[in-house]
Amino acid sequence: MKTAVLLNGNAKRVTPGLIRNFQELVPHQDLRVSRTMQEGQAIIEDLVENGYGRIMSGGGDGTFVQVVNDLVEVVSRRHGEGRATQMPRVGILRLGTGNAVASFLGSSRPTRDLIRLRDGRVGAPIPLSLIESEGRRFPFAGFGYDGELLNDYIWFKRRVTHPVLRPMLHSVGGYFAALGLRTIPRHVSGQGVRTPMRITSLDRSWYSDPNQADHMVEQPPGTVLFEGVATSACVGAVPYYGYAIKMFPFAGIHRGTFHLRVASMGVSTILGNLGTIWRGTYRNRTQLFDFLCKRIRIECQEPLPFQIGGDGAGYRNDLEFRVDPVTVPLVNMRMGIEA
Repeated sequence: MKTAVLLNGNAKRVTPGLIRNFQELVPHQDLRVSRTMQEGQAIIEDLVENGYGRIMSGGGDGTFVQVVNDLVEVVSRRHGEGRATQMPRVGILRLGTGNAVASFLGSSRPTRDLIRLRDGRVGAPIPLSLIESEGRRFPFAGFGYDGELLNDYIWFKRRVTHPVLRPMLHSVGGYFAALGLRTIPRHVSGQGVRTPMRITSLDRSWYSDPNQADHMVEQPPGTVLFEGVATSACVGAVPYYGYAIKMFPFAGIHRGTFHLRVASMGVSTILGNLGTIWRGTYRNRTQLFDFLCKRIRIECQEPLPFQIGGDGAGYRNDLEFRVDPVTVPLVNMRMGIEA
């Protein structure tokens, strides 16, 4: 299969040395580097024009989001809306910070994965319906805590310039530093994110009942899934947030749905149960609410910090989310026989 590697030239791990290593494994015409959105869009257009059946995105979750959105736009323009059969397979080379989608696909060291691709030692593609809102497609997004923590992490990175400390911030340690030095103190002082929220299902949905071993209870369209004070509301089409945090353990169990998770718990509860939250096994019937959804609307009394695919997206107080009708075939880096 004709395969292209598209690297985000702005990603911290995309260095001249890494590009030289890739040049030994990837033919010159198949290795592309973009440094602006416009360059990336032009490259995607060229790859589709030249019949590439597989595009490996080299960067983080934000790079993946951009590549997929550009691909859907190009393919839809050329072949019509919803033509998933014309969509190239999209893979991830693990070159980001959190690498949520890479964890889902079983990606490992980038050079190792390129060798496995060359030798055909990958699994059958994974069809994935992403989530869409405001015309953008993404694997996960969130209001509240996660957007707040992301903003604190970005604030922290911009202000730490020490050559020894700075590399440590581009890891899970950077998030813990932001959590301990900014997010937690803000909540302890009573100034953290916490606002009345109403979430309505605009199509069929299913409530995961922790009292019945996570049995899915169907809810009709128009059901108010949650109404009250919440600290976080997030949606996911893949099980993971960054660093393999299994935030969405029910994502993927029913095709054509995404996982909605709403939390009203405080920082102390989160920290006290961090291990089980990380593994996706934590349940709390009074402070954590899980649903499988097709389309929802989230209304907040006050604007909350919002993130898409691990990148800050400003503040929102009213958004709709739906399952995107275009299915994207993803490159499965787990061992198997590619179809």
